[in-house]
Amino acid sequence: MSRVMPPEGFTLERLSYCDSRECVGQVVEDYLNSLLFRKRQSNLKFKLFYDEKELDEKTIANSYIFSEILLRKVIFSDIDIELIIRDLEDKLGSDHPVLVFLKQFKDD
Repeated sequence: MSRVMPPEGFTLERLSYCDSRECVGQVVEDYLNSLLFRKRQSNLKFKLFYDEKELDEKTIANSYIFSEILLRKVIFSDIDIELIIRDLEDKLGSDHPVLVFLKQFKDD
């Protein structure tokens, strides 16, 4: 089975290329690195779930895994969940499933 590698550079679109938790975990790492070590680019928007025709089960499942891994990193580090929520809200919109999950976790 040949494994398709996600494109280089950070984008949540990479989730549609992942075939393993390790790959999704690398997307989380790349996201956190881009959040913590880049200059703020508030006009940068992620193209994920904007076009429902492009949704597939793998991307939805990987988005859930992305949220799960991201929450573990937040719990076991000094990363401010509010920073992540604000950043993803700017990029994904406030009703995105990843954000709904993160906000629910924060409120609990």
